[in-house]
Amino acid sequence: MKTNSTRSMGTVAALAVFAGSVHAQPAAPLELAGRLFERSGLAAQLQPLPEQFEQGLSQNRGGMPDEVVAALAEAGRKSFGVAALREEIVSALAQTLSVADMKRVLAWLDGRVGRSMTMAEESAAGKLTQENMQAYFESEKLKPADPQRARLIAELVAAVNAVEIGATLIEAMSLGIAVGMDSTQPVEKRIGISNLRSRQRAVMPPDKLRANMSATFPAMYGFVYRQTGDAELAAYVKFNNSALGRRYNQAVTQALTAALTRASVRVGEIIQGVPGKEKI
Repeated sequence: MKTNSTRSMGTVAALAVFAGSVHAQPAAPLELAGRLFERSGLAAQLQPLPEQFEQGLSQNRGGMPDEVVAALAEAGRKSFGVAALREEIVSALAQTLSVADMKRVLAWLDGRVGRSMTMAEESAAGKLTQENMQAYFESEKLKPADPQRARLIAELVAAVNAVEIGATLIEAMSLGIAVGMDSTQPVEKRIGISNLRSRQRAVMPPDKLRANMSATFPAMYGFVYRQTGDAELAAYVKFNNSALGRRYNQAVTQALTAALTRASVRVGEIIQGVPGKEKI
């Protein structure tokens, strides 16, 4: 007959086996997508968005009461904040990318070149100012032309869908400001998102915006990777042009587009939820 002590030891052993089996389970898609969000540098690259929203909003200062500008700025900070965007982007990546693909991308990002590229992107995230870019342009004028470097930059811009992502960001910011301003109006005077989008496309035609982005991004990427060697840049281009890299970049583009579009709509929802908004 088993004693209580023997039964207890058996229970402990069973629990130990169960715990080991739990730890051996593969990482959940959401966990992997969350790690991917952080290690890819997306968190750092999205950090400046609330400030950029406020800068765009400041162009309307003078035409709106200060309290309206303040309320819209706060709505933009919440809607385009990293926490809000992270939740939607991570969810989208988990649904779009397979577990195997996420693990392979994470392994690449954890490698020497991956870490170097992420550091360059994170470092440049808050430095893409007009002053810094102008100083970079002036310094580049003193250097001889480098066709190989220009080719690598152009290939990277294309591989990571930089033009589409950049244009989507500008469109989302612009729409967010318009939606927010529209939401401060009485219901009967609101234009509505559909009409706001039509007006936006008329003022800022998508094709023209993307053409402008295409002309601008090579210089911007030259600045971002200014301290990156050609060999590392070539390895980065190779990864992004691989089958895995294409799947990854497509998933990131789709996730960012959806999250930024949702953020622009959310600005209006936040404004409508402000107590006393009719007095704003």
